Amino acid sequence: MLNSEINSHIVKSKISILKLVERKLFIIMLIFPIFVFSQNNTITLDTNNVITDFSTNSYSSKNEVKNSWLAATEVVGLNILVWANSKYFTNRDWANISLSTIKKNIKYGFTWDGDSFIMNQFLHPFHGSLYFNSARSNGLTFWESAPYVLAGSLMWEYMMEIERPSYNDLLNTTISGIILGEITHRVSDLIIDESSYGFERFSREFIASLINPTKGLNRLIKGKMWNYRGNPKKNQVQIQISFGGNGLFAERKLTRNTTYLFTKFDMEYGNKFSTIKHKSPFDYFIISGELSSSSNDKIIGISGSGVLWDSKFDFFSNQNNFASVAKEFILYSNYIFKFTASSLSGELSSKFNFSSNSNVINSIGISGIFVGATNSTYAKFIGKDYNLGPGLGIKALSNLNFSQRLFLNFVYQQFWLHIMNGIDGDEFISMFKLGLSYKIFDNLSLGTDFILYERIGIYSEYKNVHISNISLRAYTKLYL
Repeated sequence: MLNSEINSHIVKSKISILKLVERKLFIIMLIFPIFVFSQNNTITLDTNNVITDFSTNSYSSKNEVKNSWLAATEVVGLNILVWANSKYFTNRDWANISLSTIKKNIKYGFTWDGDSFIMNQFLHPFHGSLYFNSARSNGLTFWESAPYVLAGSLMWEYMMEIERPSYNDLLNTTISGIILGEITHRVSDLIIDESSYGFERFSREFIASLINPTKGLNRLIKGKMWNYRGNPKKNQVQIQISFGGNGLFAERKLTRNTTYLFTKFDMEYGNKFSTIKHKSPFDYFIISGELSSSSNDKIIGISGSGVLWDSKFDFFSNQNNFASVAKEFILYSNYIFKFTASSLSGELSSKFNFSSNSNVINSIGISGIFVGATNSTYAKFIGKDYNLGPGLGIKALSNLNFSQRLFLNFVYQQFWLHIMNGIDGDEFISMFKLGLSYKIFDNLSLGTDFILYERIGIYSEYKNVHISNISLRAYTKLYL
């Protein structure tokens, strides 16, 4: 009884954070394009997309003075702040820690916890990104910052809750937190412009701090928010904003449909095929965020992938081939379908040119999933709303570009999760997308997508499950 009450308090204490994050994502997706348009940008056409070249107005944090002690202090301070709020302001039972609870946690060690899907699969990675950027915004490199995430998570698991340490919390906070942390570190760098002033400067610092709160804190306490200097760094990004309607058909039935309005943000940082320029992890990454809303449901979709290593190779007469290793994170959640995975993937990609302005880009990949989760009909019988475990994934995609006007894309992903926490068995999740879009202007296109989601659950003590849902959507896309 006590454990169930504690779990209930944990969920209630942080579910409001989810609502805040939803609003934050929506604000960022609306306001971020303002800063793109306000740049003195050079716009050129790459092979497939519009490239925004932040050649003069992009801030660089590479020259930040390294301060590992301040980074460690901020990680500890963050944990104490979150705990103190729960202990003294919201009066949560799980925050009643003492020396004896710490000793108990050390003695009995790790287990799997039963927190909600959004709590474990999104809020913990978000917390991990704050640890990571405490180090990153104090001048530490990607690899130097990673241990701070692990250390911060271990401190929280052992010392800041009366519950036993959790395997899934540690994995989600550390692995996914590093991915989100590095992406938000670089995106906030793009927004900051130390040559701007007045309302524009305030707005840039404000939005950058929303995306990366720990960087905002460090810029504030170091007085850098009002520094004035040029920005020598040069970055290339591709940004696309989509608006449209999305129809979701449960179990492929026309009678079980829900209609959503959606906004989607896609960003590609760097040039995928310019591997010679990729000197550090995440010098190339992609990130997508999607918010959909109907009268009785919301869809949240977030995915990110950052290259850790890549290299070109020749294949027959084609020189546009490369192999890469990347860290990836995906989260998708609505009322009938939930899935998340944090993984390390290997990928082979190639680009074939049909003509000077037509080509096809193909990729195949395999991934090892550190921790993944999907919703389950039966998990509620043991007090959970999802199954959790490690696994494997495969993917294949193809993007065809015809004369820089007509675009056809195909994506297939298959995931297998072996359930370690939940209903004993295995989960198989697949996603297939076929999309078509046409550029009516250089910076505007119309498109439509067909998306199929399938989940097969094979269980040792329950009836197997096969669920299939279809999504159809139409949209307008802006290339910024």
